[in-house]
Amino acid sequence: MIYDEFEKLSDQKHGRTIKSVIGMSRSKFDFLAKAFAAALLAVQQERRTNKAIKQIPSGGPKGNLDTPEKKLFFTLLYLKTYPTFDMLGFLFGFSSGHAHNHLEKLLPVLTKSLSSLGMLPARTPGTPEEFSQVIESYGNIVIDGLESACVRPQDKELQEARYSGKKKRHTLKALAVTTLNRKILFLFCFVAGSVHDYTLMKMIFDKNSPWFYKAKVWLDLGFHGASDYYGNESKINLPHKKPRKSKSNPEPKLTEAQLKHNRQHARTRVIVEHAIGGMKSFHCLTHRIRNHLDSIIDSLFLLPAGLWNLKIS
Repeated sequence: MIYDEFEKLSDQKHGRTIKSVIGMSRSKFDFLAKAFAAALLAVQQERRTNKAIKQIPSGGPKGNLDTPEKKLFFTLLYLKTYPTFDMLGFLFGFSSGHAHNHLEKLLPVLTKSLSSLGMLPARTPGTPEEFSQVIESYGNIVIDGLESACVRPQDKELQEARYSGKKKRHTLKALAVTTLNRKILFLFCFVAGSVHDYTLMKMIFDKNSPWFYKAKVWLDLGFHGASDYYGNESKINLPHKKPRKSKSNPEPKLTEAQLKHNRQHARTRVIVEHAIGGMKSFHCLTHRIRNHLDSIIDSLFLLPAGLWNLKIS
């Protein structure tokens, strides 16, 4: 089986191959495997408590994913390479239906293991006081939208909502909050691609609450007007926007000081692009999302963020 070949690889000789298959080094995989095994046992005990199963599996015939390490490898390979379920089943020796069933059970286990390691970003900002307390310790945060293409929905209303207009694609979108050391602090749940980044930000952060008083917030011109919307006391940094062309100003230009400010602003804000790029090293966010279940789609956004945080930790 494919896992047997993976077992023979080491970081010293095959580091690039390992990362291309599971998105992380072998040492990170071994570290995560311990938390994954503990999370898998906790999930099984919870299912037994809820009487979903009579006992924790211990004997009987062994399947192709008979160890926590194989289950983790199966899940990471899916997130990294994003094959179809037919291909995934072919690689591991079972049907596409079994591949889907395995994945549906294992994604929550990976979520639980990353959460136990403190790697998952928060999904809600909480109260303004709680949010301010988190970002104050970092001093600077960067906010930007994360957009990923998805298949064209058959439902007409959903199709219109997810049509973003960019390259005539249907997309899904989330809002990421990162630190200047590329850690993803918050990842707010996915919405239809037609929702603008700034609109999404206003949906999450109410303007009547003091969200951005304790740390500097770096935004791009897609959030133009945010400093006025959230009040003068908010520490929102935006680049200068080029003036509109008019009869009185036929050749609008930024001053040298404004251009210098924009260059410095871009150097600071590019961190969020690095973090989002790190998430998109997992191809489940690079290829068109084919899944239709909201629970799986949510995992395709959340888990790459947690795995990225683990990778840079």
